[in-house]
Amino acid sequence: MLIAQITDLHIVREGELLSGRVDTRAALASCINKLASLSPKPTVLLISGDLTETATEEEYAFLTNQLDKLDFPTYVVPGNHDDRATMRRAFSGMANGESESPFCYSIDKPEWPLVLIGIDSTVARRSDGAICADRLKWLKEVLKKATPERPALIFMHHPPFKTGIAAMDACGILEGLTEFRHLISDHSDRVAGILCGHVHRVIHSSIAGVPVLLAPSSAHQITLDLHNDAPLSFTLEPSKIALHQWEENGGLVSHILYVDDFLGPYSF
Repeated sequence: MLIAQITDLHIVREGELLSGRVDTRAALASCINKLASLSPKPTVLLISGDLTETATEEEYAFLTNQLDKLDFPTYVVPGNHDDRATMRRAFSGMANGESESPFCYSIDKPEWPLVLIGIDSTVARRSDGAICADRLKWLKEVLKKATPERPALIFMHHPPFKTGIAAMDACGILEGLTEFRHLISDHSDRVAGILCGHVHRVIHSSIAGVPVLLAPSSAHQITLDLHNDAPLSFTLEPSKIALHQWEENGGLVSHILYVDDFLGPYSF
């Protein structure tokens, strides 16, 4: 099973540039064209949050129109720039529940060797994340569908660990992080991996042997600065796609694919 992942698209309104510099619409279109051309073809595309910049109907419509060009399914979770109610209208039927309830769901297809679990790690109108008691209880029940022979692949926006990039860690998961990590540790034989975004960079970690993988943004990167007092800044690096190959008895093997040729990176 080949899983493609993109994240932190930050789609803006038509005619706008993100921060006055970045054409996120063009960046997404290039990613979609690259994904459509891949051979072997991915089984599924996962988008791990911050689909849009301001969560307007028009921004989501541009995204769904682009995704219609792919002939394999896409599943999404919200990031801190998204809006649950608007996402539910754009991706009808993907996550049941009230408009403002957490956008959580699972995909269990018998022909797939993995169960996919999308977790909403967001807090409405805040940049930081949370995995509340209700979401933890729901996840514990869903993990019962997974087995060591057919484990779960979790995807979410905020990473469940500190990355060392201070400005992003300050708006990470601030509620339920310890409990989430304990839950994963208790079910580590049923979890193939955890895929995240939010930090706009390729970062690897693990929880009790479960790999945790952050994909890079398709739009722009957070500058890598590991000083404790480093300010938040951005870098224009090439767009990338994460590809995760699941091999039975071999686990999850991840690759990073560049979308276009490039001369950078360039700071701004």
